[in-house]
Amino acid sequence: MNIVAILVALFGLGFGIGCLISLISSKDALKDGEYNVTVCETTDVHGAYFDSTYVEGVAAKTSLANVSAYLKSLRENGIDPVLVDNGDNLQGDNAAYYFNYVATDVPHIYPRIVSYLGYDAIIVGNHDIEAGHGVYDRVKAELTVPYLAANAAQDRDENGTADMDENPKNKLVTDSYFLPYCMVDRGGVRIAVIGMTNGNIKSWLGEKIWQGIDFQIIHDIAQRLIDQIVAKEKPHLVILAVHSGTGTELPDRENEALYLASSLTGVDLVMCGHDHRPTAREVENPAGSVILLNAGTKAAVVGEADFTLTVKNGKVVGKQVDYKLVPMDKFPADPDYVAAFKDDFNAVKAFANRPIGKIAENIFLADALDGPSSYINLVQTVQLAASGADISFAAPLTSRGVVPKGVIAFQDLVTIYKFENELYLVEMTGQQVKDYLEYSYDNWVNRRGPSYNWDSADGILYEVSRSAPAGDRVKILSMKDGSPFDPAKTYKVAMTSYRANGGGDLLTEGAGIDPTQMKVLEKYKDIRSIIGDYIAGQEEIVPEVSTNWKFVK
Repeated sequence: MNIVAILVALFGLGFGIGCLISLISSKDALKDGEYNVTVCETTDVHGAYFDSTYVEGVAAKTSLANVSAYLKSLRENGIDPVLVDNGDNLQGDNAAYYFNYVATDVPHIYPRIVSYLGYDAIIVGNHDIEAGHGVYDRVKAELTVPYLAANAAQDRDENGTADMDENPKNKLVTDSYFLPYCMVDRGGVRIAVIGMTNGNIKSWLGEKIWQGIDFQIIHDIAQRLIDQIVAKEKPHLVILAVHSGTGTELPDRENEALYLASSLTGVDLVMCGHDHRPTAREVENPAGSVILLNAGTKAAVVGEADFTLTVKNGKVVGKQVDYKLVPMDKFPADPDYVAAFKDDFNAVKAFANRPIGKIAENIFLADALDGPSSYINLVQTVQLAASGADISFAAPLTSRGVVPKGVIAFQDLVTIYKFENELYLVEMTGQQVKDYLEYSYDNWVNRRGPSYNWDSADGILYEVSRSAPAGDRVKILSMKDGSPFDPAKTYKVAMTSYRANGGGDLLTEGAGIDPTQMKVLEKYKDIRSIIGDYIAGQEEIVPEVSTNWKFVK
């Protein structure tokens, strides 16, 4: 087949230039013998690019500087690993924020780090999408390695509907916004790396953030895509890298890695992330078994799989694999890496330490897990003031850390509000508000799920009975100003974009609201910035514990 025919066939499938490179690479048969391939995974780095915090003399426990040291040790011992990151790198630290939204006239730091460390592929994470088109499109253009998300279908028609079959199980994505896969060569061993992002993204983020992209559920297309790539590329090893939590052996659109590992064939290694839970295990499936790796978060560990392939008569007749999680705190930060990004660190440090206001007392974030707190009261106060809402919903995004009294610097805002959620103003009836809170407190009382789904409310006075049955725990006494609360009345409600798009199921399962049909009155900028503006506008913040609600027996 000549190169023109290759191009026609390739782009007819919509697989892009990354696959062109893999097509024209050598497919010569391997010579008989044994071949060793090491695969390393990082995931959910969340901006942990530097070995130091932005507080003078305080080191970060782990970061990509530690990963650099580990990779250097492998390469010095003759091991050239296949290095894949599984997404969520563009959010979670002021380093990411600075290069996403402030230093936009210089090359983004993340693609430069990827090049320095020698990654072979990067998977798109939901928090990478959350950063917005301006960020992930820029990173996509600056990356020198494939940016993968096979299930991110590119919209084609004027109504914003993805150009794909009405039933995604019947058709693969043929025009993905990111590359669907890439081929990596190690000593003649051909490794297919297939990347997928979280299929639940549209339930968490506003449309303007993902406009032009439709996200398919991974398990709807995974097997057919694997089969097609194996038939086309004839790889010796197949890696499925999904930005999806480990989950269970049942299908789950957000956390489906274990289900995929237990049900797919034609895969040697499944790598996952998203849920920040380090995992290394062998999973039985119809083809025998597959290795499942999850490297946690913040570069705390590297997931590693060491394959030994036995080749006879030009064919792979045996595969053995050892696997492990490698703690990165055992490898001191690589001084060469630190030096290479020293100027970037200093720029972020100066930005992060800009004072924006004062606070009279410490705010302990963990207090929010046990009831009313000054942490959530600050967020509720800001949301009500910014939106003019009647009622506000908010939840503890983290239970770790303290905002110390004294000067509040910009870096403290990440502690207070770690995500780039926007503020929405929506309409809900009083009954829907009550049902929403019942669902939230059922999670809370039973300590079910993450704390960022434990919403409380402000703007109303209410009590929550820990001992009452589910659905009958919340007793709303009145509006906060003492006026009656009316279940039939429509109220203006402030909430995060994550919640307004269905995140955590409080709207759908609790209030019985279809987010696509809910009336949105206004959309504001990200809540972290709104909190910063509020603090900057006050002479001093005096933390106060919420008094509008309480737990009762």
